[in-house]
Amino acid sequence: MTLDTNPFDSLAPLYDSWFDSPLGARVGALERRLFLRLAQPKPGELALEVGIGTGWFARDVVAAGAHLAGVDLSQPMLAEAARKGLPWGLVRGDALALPLRPATFDLAYTVTMLEFVPDAAQAVAAMWEALRPGGRLVAAVLNAWSPWALRKAPPFDRAHYFSPPKLARLLGRYGRVRWASAVFFLPGGQGLGQSERLELLGRSILRPFGALLVARVDKNG
Repeated sequence: MTLDTNPFDSLAPLYDSWFDSPLGARVGALERRLFLRLAQPKPGELALEVGIGTGWFARDVVAAGAHLAGVDLSQPMLAEAARKGLPWGLVRGDALALPLRPATFDLAYTVTMLEFVPDAAQAVAAMWEALRPGGRLVAAVLNAWSPWALRKAPPFDRAHYFSPPKLARLLGRYGRVRWASAVFFLPGGQGLGQSERLELLGRSILRPFGALLVARVDKNG
């Protein structure tokens, strides 16, 4: 994928609308809750989101008091993020070669971006370089072991889903990986009414099968 070809360009104006549906709203709430539990953005921190898209997850990071920079390959997606009016810096750039100074950020994270880049390891390495010592890297990816991975509608037909072991290996070269998953009801909405109970089960016996995997590794020293 290059700066001139991006499957998300045409989706940008409608991308957030799915989260307005009952199904999407519940998925979004559960994903955001897990992301925030692992990312733990704090007031005054410098945070970087790679693949910021429309800024849907970034709102929570800003609300926590962090100062946010966002990078994305898609100019239309960045335009949607800018319309939200939150105080962040937005830059068009490639996740494989971030146009940023190294050792700058307290938190570097990405949400469902690694599935769409030609070299996920290179993208993670670029994020790691952007972190200062003591910072943390958080990656949220679509889970290959979840029933949600059967969705093939664009742009997900181009995604390379991650299993929990694959994500752990990707981040494990940098240190100890902590991970969890969210969203255990089915894509058709079966189990939606029991979503909280399923999330509790997910923390114990269903952890490998949630729709979204979120992993964290800290940059110690």
